[in-house]
Amino acid sequence: MKIENLDLIAAISTATGPGAVSMVRLSGEGVLRAAARFLSLPEGQSLKARPRALILGKVIQPTTGRLLDHVLAAYFPSPRSFTGEDSLEIQGHGGAALPSLVLEAALSSGARLARPGEFTQRAFLNGRLSLDQAEAVAEIVAAESEAEAAIAAKILDGALRDRIWPLSKALLKNLAFVTGFLDFEEEWTDENSLSLQESLRDAARDLDKLLEIRRNGRVFREGLKVVLAGPPNVGKSSLFNALLGQKRALVSSIAGTTRDYIVAPLSWDSLKVELVDTAGLRDEGADELEAMGRDLALERVVEADLVLWVQDATAPPAPWTPAALPEGIVSPPILEVWNKADLLGQNQETARAPESPESPGERGERRLLVSALAGAGLEELKAAILQRVGARGKAIPEFVPNLRQEIALQKTRDKLQLTLKALEDGEYLEIAGLYLREATDALGAITGQVTTEDLLTEVFSHFCLGK
Repeated sequence: MKIENLDLIAAISTATGPGAVSMVRLSGEGVLRAAARFLSLPEGQSLKARPRALILGKVIQPTTGRLLDHVLAAYFPSPRSFTGEDSLEIQGHGGAALPSLVLEAALSSGARLARPGEFTQRAFLNGRLSLDQAEAVAEIVAAESEAEAAIAAKILDGALRDRIWPLSKALLKNLAFVTGFLDFEEEWTDENSLSLQESLRDAARDLDKLLEIRRNGRVFREGLKVVLAGPPNVGKSSLFNALLGQKRALVSSIAGTTRDYIVAPLSWDSLKVELVDTAGLRDEGADELEAMGRDLALERVVEADLVLWVQDATAPPAPWTPAALPEGIVSPPILEVWNKADLLGQNQETARAPESPESPGERGERRLLVSALAGAGLEELKAAILQRVGARGKAIPEFVPNLRQEIALQKTRDKLQLTLKALEDGEYLEIAGLYLREATDALGAITGQVTTEDLLTEVFSHFCLGK
């Protein structure tokens, strides 16, 4: 849909602070009139006459006539612009002050400051992007790993939209089929019902595949939170430092040294990983401060995608006990790790303890022996972590739905199930039609075929200024 006569907006679209180049973007009605007030071009040069071309000019403060910067300006006439409106991009020098002065010149010439995400929102409203593509713009900007950036780029290119639209069209066709019989329900036959059920089951299978892509690929899109937990003095902080490749956590032979938790970001095989070191978990001998650290550790364990349960390879086993978690909380996946392998007097680069299916948390796996001090077994541990979360050796998925999209997919699937049950039970056709309408609307919310003001506010509130 094309939105006409939107007011003129402006914002800085590059990061502020020291830098070689900055860009100020304007979009909306009257962009050329505003530009004429603060942008001076060489004689004979015209933005309108040379659309989409960079023209050298000067930015002048419109009220004082003071020269602000030498710039390159490009005019993008509607509809062939990012927003679908008449737009202007001004490339000038970077720095802490100059981009703001150029923006102030634009604002003094009739523009208003854009809201976060307003440029991309206008691109969506003007049909230049689907809603999932608009979300991908913000996700590219916020990406912290190669995997996140690659997935967002593919979605911006239409990978998710191209999977959703055929499914949406099929549901709309089925809804039209049902709606056509609502006033003539007596003509509805068992054959009609069976045909519709078959089509809806096909749609449900497609939804299940999309939900499976989300489950299997979530770690690529959102990263992995790995929490190191275990009894005191087993070398969790040493292992934390070794995995991180730098000394971040204090290490001591005194039990209970770590009282708070420490968080550090890193990247493994294109994945964003958040590594968390926590206080030792013990009930006996802990003072009040250590007990507070233990409670914080359990809070981090609950949030983890994977817990490394670290034990001392030279000491008796201290298996993970889910009973330590609050009632009703399901234990996250556990990977048991035996540290201090260098003290066993073996060649620890290849050594492993025997299998121990009885040990809680191992699920019959061979024990992972590492030495944080000697650096042995760390690569094997990283491989085991990626294997446990289903990421080892896997290519970055073409697309992975985000959480909002997953909720919409699940709602669509649930409403389809209700539609099928109504048809199978021989309910009034109007009931099946109502559920099918809700399923169609839920799916349409992913690409923006169906929107509400609250939905758009939620999506675009996460954007930065200038996007």
